[in-house]
Amino acid sequence: MKSIFIVYGMILGSLILFLSFCWYVQFDHTQNVTEMAVKRALLSTMADYVDRDNFEAQDAFDTFTTYFKELALEDYTYDLTLSGFMKEPLFMRIHCQAINQSRLKGMRIEVDEAMVEELSE
Repeated sequence: MKSIFIVYGMILGSLILFLSFCWYVQFDHTQNVTEMAVKRALLSTMADYVDRDNFEAQDAFDTFTTYFKELALEDYTYDLTLSGFMKEPLFMRIHCQAINQSRLKGMRIEVDEAMVEELSE
C-alpha cells in the first residue's frame, strides 16, 4: 500500500515537472518571437524614414505598429509605447509589453529596444 502512494507521488511529481518545462519553453519561445518582431519592425521603420525629412514621431510610430503587427503572435495583447524619438540622427526607442491573460498559461513579457541611425563619415 505504501509503494502505491510512492508511485502515484512520483507520477504526479513527474507530470508537474513536465508541465513546468512546457510552460518555460513556451515562455522562452514567446519572448524570442516578440523580441525579434520588435527588432525587425524597428529596423524596417528606420529604413523607411532614414532619408525622409518631413515626418513626425507619430508617423514613424504608426509605421512601426503596422510592421510589428505583421510579425507578432496573434493570441497576445500588445501595449506598444514610443519612449524615445529623435530626427537627426534618426533614433527610436520602443517599449513593448505582451500579455496573455489565460488562466492556465498567463504570462507577461516586456521588451525595451532602441535603434539609432548609423552615421557614415
